[in-house]
Amino acid sequence: MSKSSAKARSAATRRFVIKPLGEGKAARFSEVEGMSLSKKSASTISGLKRRGLKGDALRTAITDTFVTKRD
Repeated sequence: MSKSSAKARSAATRRFVIKPLGEGKAARFSEVEGMSLSKKSASTISGLKRRGLKGDALRTAITDTFVTKRD
């Protein structure tokens, strides 16, 4: 038998919650935790977004810019 998984529901409306957190809410969570981006990091991310990268491609490009590559 498969494991049962609980479905997420909104407490106020009792409807299913299916959309992910947005960039705005993620930024607010970061502020609460005391985390912020440096100017260099913010400019790197905005440059990658201007190139049209989204989702996994954006995350991979961000990771590649911060990882030092060895030859």
